[in-house]
Amino acid sequence: MKNGLILTTLVVLIASACSDSSSNTTPAPAPVVTPEVVVAGPITAFGSVIANGVEFDTTSAIVTMDGEPGIVSDLRIGMVVSIHGTVGTTTEAARASEIRFVDDAEGPISSIDRAAGSFVVLGRTILVDELTVFEDTTFETLAAGNVVQASGLWRSQERVQATHVHRIANAYAAGMTMEVKGVISALDIGNQRFNIGTQSCDYSAAMLELGGADLANGMYVQVTSTAMIQNGHMLANMVQTRDRDRDRHQLCAGECLYELIGYVTAFETAEDFEVDGQALTTTPDTVYVNGTVDTLALDVKVSIDGTLNDAGVLVAERIVFHLPSLVEIKADVENLLAGYGLVRLLGIDVQTNEFTLFRDHTTSGPPTFGFGDLVVGDRVEIRAVLDGDSVIASRLERDDPDSDVTLKALVESIARPSIVMLGVTVTSDQNTVFQNAAHQVIDADAFFALVDIDSLVRTEGVYDGTSILASKMFLRECVNDCL
Repeated sequence: MKNGLILTTLVVLIASACSDSSSNTTPAPAPVVTPEVVVAGPITAFGSVIANGVEFDTTSAIVTMDGEPGIVSDLRIGMVVSIHGTVGTTTEAARASEIRFVDDAEGPISSIDRAAGSFVVLGRTILVDELTVFEDTTFETLAAGNVVQASGLWRSQERVQATHVHRIANAYAAGMTMEVKGVISALDIGNQRFNIGTQSCDYSAAMLELGGADLANGMYVQVTSTAMIQNGHMLANMVQTRDRDRDRHQLCAGECLYELIGYVTAFETAEDFEVDGQALTTTPDTVYVNGTVDTLALDVKVSIDGTLNDAGVLVAERIVFHLPSLVEIKADVENLLAGYGLVRLLGIDVQTNEFTLFRDHTTSGPPTFGFGDLVVGDRVEIRAVLDGDSVIASRLERDDPDSDVTLKALVESIARPSIVMLGVTVTSDQNTVFQNAAHQVIDADAFFALVDIDSLVRTEGVYDGTSILASKMFLRECVNDCL
């Protein structure tokens, strides 16, 4: 697990436990301190379960899947989970007592906007990006009418930034369960309807489990249906109130260590904002990485380390701003430096770390996959960020063999018919297909008139060990974290 906030806090806890106001008395033995820890975010690897860079022993963990009993093998890479556990003071080991997964929507896709990288399920807008894990589908093969389960990080305006999308069926069939969670709006008691996002829900025949409360705008509920949508209305057979905070973040009973990844979903000031719906505040001692306090704003993606206080507010000790995934590489592994977590491909050294999402996409790949399973010659797909001169993998997938390679990065130099990206020369010829940033086919003259230093270009072609002969050279823009 990472040696950041948790260990720092442990030192403070242990020092406090061992201190004594009287220098003339023999200090009492320090009590055993086993702090509570809550981690909320996408699963990035298995073996045990790793989320937000924290590795948890799951031997005795209780797993719930959308409120139903589950087991660890039900979990998938990319699913957003909340993990409650403890951290040992000497071993640094984290042990999970409970792992909770709650999806955001399960039902048919009503529309897809490929240019915007989004689709709509039961009124919830689902955004996809470079870190979205697709199961039994890809974004390109998704179609309206497909039934999917979506899990992700919350954005403003009730949108979801998907981290895991599972295609359950090609089309909805009567009797299949649909469900959506969200805040009630446009409540119409006379017609017994309300909206979740843009989805109209008819609750005239529904069982209401509201804990004694009345339906009201602003109430957070789960709506379930097993009937076809009729005239745009979801015919609910059950409406249940949900505890949004407990569902999402598993608040601990008292003060506890807390790690959270998400987007700023509400922002007033640096002392009063929310990430993924969780209330936050900062102090003069808060440390900022890849930004400053002024970088905080609505829909900015961050990782938070802090302590949850008795009021349920996360006091941030460290805020890391996420960098966009400008780099894409598909190629064979040329070398591995296990001690440093480095993988080399196309002559480029890529750093992996505890936050890298590992996934085996081959048909025979193990469910528990990580850096140690890689061998020279493996075909991998990497999405990465640039941090100074370092290329840091945010996602690494092992794929089936392929003879072509892909490189997307910022242009470092131009000498027609070639460009250089991350030190790799990419050369075009009479067979190269060119596109502008609007995905329109253009000729070589137009491409080289448009391309400039620091332009983002995606290339495909054949690698000879030193350079790439490009079959495609496409100008691209960084949209939705560079999908």
